[in-house]
Amino acid sequence: MSIDRKTRAEAAQETTDRLIAVAHRAFAERGFAEVSLDALSAEAGVTRGALHHHFTNKAGLFEAVLRRIDAEIGAEMQAAADASADAWTAFQRCFHVYLDGVLRPDRCRILFQDAPAVLGMKSVDILMESGFGEMVADIQALIDARTLAAQDAEALGHLLNGATINLAFWAAEGPAVEDRPARAHAALAGLLETLLRRA
Repeated sequence: MSIDRKTRAEAAQETTDRLIAVAHRAFAERGFAEVSLDALSAEAGVTRGALHHHFTNKAGLFEAVLRRIDAEIGAEMQAAADASADAWTAFQRCFHVYLDGVLRPDRCRILFQDAPAVLGMKSVDILMESGFGEMVADIQALIDARTLAAQDAEALGHLLNGATINLAFWAAEGPAVEDRPARAHAALAGLLETLLRRA
C-alpha cells in the first residue's frame, strides 16, 4: 500500500515538474497574457483538469514558476558560496550570482515584466524574503569576525536586499547599448566594498 502511495506521489511530482518546465518556457518566450492553459496542457501531455488540480489557475502556475526560478537562483548562489575561499568572498559572489541569475534571458521577462503585473506585491515578497534569514546570519558572522563595520545585521540585510533587487530591475529595463548589467555589477561591487571595516 505504501509503495502505491509513493508511486502516486512521484507521478504527481513528475506532472508538477513537467508543467512548471513547460510553463517556464512559454512564459519566458511569449509572456503571461499570450499563454493559454490549453496549449500548456497539450505541450505537457496532461489534461487541463490535471493542470487545474495541481495549480488551480494560470496565476497559480505562474507563481509556481516564479518560486522554482527563485529556488534555482538560490541553489546557484549556494554553489558559488561553497566554491569560495572565505566567507567575505562567498558573500560578495552570492550577490553577483543573484544579479546574473535574475537577468538571464529565460528569467528576465517573468521576473521583471509579468511577475509584478500578475502577482503584484506578492512577487516582490517572494523575491525579497527568499534566503533572507540566511543572509542576515552571514552578515552577522561577518560583523562578528570584524570583516564588516556595520552594527545591525538585519537592517543591513534589508538595505542590501532592496538595493540589489532595484538594481536588477534597472538593469533589466535598459537597452543593450547601455550595458546596464555590467554597470550594475560595478555598482554592486563598489557598494559591497564600502561595508568593509577599515583598520
